[in-house]
Amino acid sequence: MAYFRFTRQRVNKGALTLTVMMLLTLLLSACNGNPQLQQQVSQHKANLDSVISRAQSIGVPDSMLQAIITQENQLSNTNAPSGFLTDQPVNDYYSNLTQRYAVLTVEVNGLISQATQQLDYQASQDLQTLENALAQRQAQNFVEAKTYADQLTQYQAQLAKAQYPKDYIQISANARRSTQALHLMGTAFTALTSLRQVIQQLKASRLDVTALNQEDQDDVQVFRNASTPEDYSQLIDQINTQLQETAVFSTQAIPFVGAAKLRELSTDIGLLKQYGQDATSFQQRLDSDQASFAQARSINDFMKVSAQIDNDIASIQFPLVQGQANYLLKQFHQSVTSWGSNHKYYDSFDGGSYSLDYEYDMQGIGSDADNAVQSAQTLDDYQSAIDLINNDILHLRAMEADWRDGTSWSRPHASDISLMKHYNVFGPTAGPVLVVSLIEQVLRYYNNGNLVRAFFVVTGQYLRPSPPGLWSIILRQHPTEFKSTEPPGSAFWYPPTPIQWAMEYHAGGYFFHDSWWRSSYGLYRNFPHYDPIGTDVYNDNGSHGCINMNPDDVAWLYPHIPWGTPVIVY
Repeated sequence: MAYFRFTRQRVNKGALTLTVMMLLTLLLSACNGNPQLQQQVSQHKANLDSVISRAQSIGVPDSMLQAIITQENQLSNTNAPSGFLTDQPVNDYYSNLTQRYAVLTVEVNGLISQATQQLDYQASQDLQTLENALAQRQAQNFVEAKTYADQLTQYQAQLAKAQYPKDYIQISANARRSTQALHLMGTAFTALTSLRQVIQQLKASRLDVTALNQEDQDDVQVFRNASTPEDYSQLIDQINTQLQETAVFSTQAIPFVGAAKLRELSTDIGLLKQYGQDATSFQQRLDSDQASFAQARSINDFMKVSAQIDNDIASIQFPLVQGQANYLLKQFHQSVTSWGSNHKYYDSFDGGSYSLDYEYDMQGIGSDADNAVQSAQTLDDYQSAIDLINNDILHLRAMEADWRDGTSWSRPHASDISLMKHYNVFGPTAGPVLVVSLIEQVLRYYNNGNLVRAFFVVTGQYLRPSPPGLWSIILRQHPTEFKSTEPPGSAFWYPPTPIQWAMEYHAGGYFFHDSWWRSSYGLYRNFPHYDPIGTDVYNDNGSHGCINMNPDDVAWLYPHIPWGTPVIVY
């Protein structure tokens, strides 16, 4: 009997263990969640991976995508909760995961759009900076600037076709390199000039400069062939080495060279005083250098004094260009104010009195000149500001001369030709050039130096002037629609406007285009006036900076004007 009880107990325990295991298996198999929800998770994650991969392939910066990639990795490393008796916690987990992947996918698509817009804008700004730097070098008559004019035309064409962030990134990088090269062009040219001055000084001292002349010719050839920042940097280093070698070679001419350097320092001090700067400390250095030079007896004495004079000349350069920039800026503003106060348009339509050179005032390019000087930090910055102001003065003087010119509006004007020659776009092979006389409200179209046709236009109004300067056609559109960047209620807002013919000549939306809402063009139409077909929206006033044209006129002109056509506004 005892044996029977023992066996029965063993049987009961074995059955119990088997039953528990079966129940656990059933519970676990019942709580793995809905398979369809798991499949949705996989699909949404795959969609997210695909969108991220596309964003990376079209050039969206990794810095913009990193936060989303991190979130995706965190989600991938999570696990479904354990579900007992019910699938609900597991299903909720998969549903939430699906939603999170979907939200991240939307965010990536948003980043693609955001990156495209931002990089498009940055590329446009970089091209505008390149265009400004190019205009300065062209104004200085650097024939080598043609290389960069061709590069600018190429980049502008690429911008018009660009679609993806990587396209805009490449355009920005190319534009910045070209701009840097144009800046270094000035530094290299200054170095070349310094070497030539030294050679001339040595030649005046009756030293044999045959080898130095050959080096100079070689340097000039390298300068003309340069097309990258690296080319100019290497040339600058090479010239500096030649200058150092020349300093050793010129030991016999040190006394003569030292005297010339003293005269140079004295001239710089005179200019510094003219610019209204304090030259006391530099005058003291000059007096000391002159005394030391007079007492020098040996070559070592002369070399020591010469080195000190070099240091003094170098130290005056920054305050000198800083003073020159501020001096020219003041002269420019005074010229604008003086001429404008004596040349006004009295508008019977609104009773206002308007200076005829308002495009050069603070609401126009005058503020650009101020910004260039105020933001300058380096010697090259101030030199660029000086070039900009001199260019503004050039256009101002051309406008003043054009005001005195009695030539018919439909004939070539002396100011047109003078500016075209200045920018090297006049002659039998110059191609098409558009010249806008703001004072006449006339556009004249030249081709190979010959006037082809003239048009009355309407340029920017008093508060939104058209910018004077040397520009170029950077975009052509036919047809298109203009949309205001101003909010409704603004004095400058306008409804979406269909445009048939549009040619952008300056970044920021400055176009030549048809203006079907106008009935009259020409002299003083850039000021408030009565127009029988005008509307309150367009305000019977000048444009917002564009060059408005009669629809028939711009329809005729558009086919004749290719990408990159120079545009002179004065």
